[in-house]
Amino acid sequence: MLNISSSSHQPMYYQLKQIIIDKIQSGELKADDKLSTENEFCQQYNISKAPVRQALRELEEENYIYKIRGKGSFVLSGYIKQRADRLRSFSEEITALGHKPGAQLIEKKIMKADAEIAMNLNINEDDEILNVVRLRFIDSEIYSINYSYFSLKQFPKLNDVDFSVGSITKEIQNKLNAEMVVSTIVIEATAASYETAKLVERKVGSPLLQMKRTTYYKIGQVEQPLEFVRVYFVPDKYKFEVSLFNK
Repeated sequence: MLNISSSSHQPMYYQLKQIIIDKIQSGELKADDKLSTENEFCQQYNISKAPVRQALRELEEENYIYKIRGKGSFVLSGYIKQRADRLRSFSEEITALGHKPGAQLIEKKIMKADAEIAMNLNINEDDEILNVVRLRFIDSEIYSINYSYFSLKQFPKLNDVDFSVGSITKEIQNKLNAEMVVSTIVIEATAASYETAKLVERKVGSPLLQMKRTTYYKIGQVEQPLEFVRVYFVPDKYKFEVSLFNK
């Protein structure tokens, strides 16, 4: 058992909070497991109730745990682990993991491409693009907010796609007779902006995991970038697993 040190530069509540997070992330504590009571934490780590209550309060605010009045604190649903060894749509990936995917269309609008979008879609800056914002769910819990961008000049039919459906990948493939063939991905840490924080129900400045992905589709005999997406994942809900092979 890890100990809490009163001489550490880290506050005692923070040390306890990290111990609990480590147990959740390692799998020692699983979804819906009951945590120790305040008194039990005090006895286990020889600390007072004040740091215990602060640690539990912050864990609840950051969606690591939930509380049931009169029953105690419990671990919130754990990570979804996405493997980087196969290209599948979000809905296919989540269904394959035994969970129920969901989506909510927040906004669909026409705008001008900025430099990053233009580069990833192989178009000119200020070209007209379609911007689709969707909130994604797993088992009715918020998982990510997705900002997708498509070139209307190259793919005008995309304006007729129903982006409110669960899997827009299937809709795109059917509408354009296209096949998803490859994606390039960049993942980095970021902080929630006012807009993003409101959508994913987190505090402004809260840590998020950002994925930038460009997906190429084969239409006829030509492979070309069709979608560039900025995805902001709730970090306590998402892991990205990469398999490396020595061949």
